[in-house]
Order: sequence, then structure tokens, then C-alpha cells
Amino acid sequence: MAVNIASVAKEFSLTEEAVSRESIRAFLLEQLRLFDADRRARCAKFGVKSLAEMDGLIQRGEVEEDDILEDFQEVDYLCGRIERVKAMLEDT
Repeated sequence: MAVNIASVAKEFSLTEEAVSRESIRAFLLEQLRLFDADRRARCAKFGVKSLAEMDGLIQRGEVEEDDILEDFQEVDYLCGRIERVKAMLEDT
């Protein structure tokens, strides 16, 4: 069953714009949570908490680049997505 914005707005005595804004904000917060959880899980595989720490492992020769490359690239991508979502949240 689909619920439309107008009926939700009426039920909670809000404008449709307020419902839309809050819906977008909730969606962005959920995306932020998912991206950050994935980032943390990939970092934890190597016992680190950040992309910089992952890079340090490579620089010090503690892990082979081939062993960490895919996760390193994904963490880099996720960090970018996290920053973009945070910027979008500032605009809401």
C-alpha cells in the first residue's frame, strides 16, 4: 500500500515540503550510516580506523599492496561518498 506525501502531511499537521525535507534527511542519514559501517568494516579487516592508516600499512610494508588494494580503493570511494552525503545533509 502506497502512502502519499499529502496524506502524511495532513496526518501530522505538516506541509508537504516539510515531509519531503524530513524524508530526504532520513534517507541521507541512513545512507551515511551504511557507507560508514562498510568503511569501518573494511578498515577493521586490517586493524585500522582510516584510509590514512591503511596507507601507512602499505608504506611501512606491513601488508602487500595486492592484499589491501581492493579494500583501500573501496574505503577511498566510501570516504568520498560519506563527505558528499554530509555536504548534502548540510543543505537540508
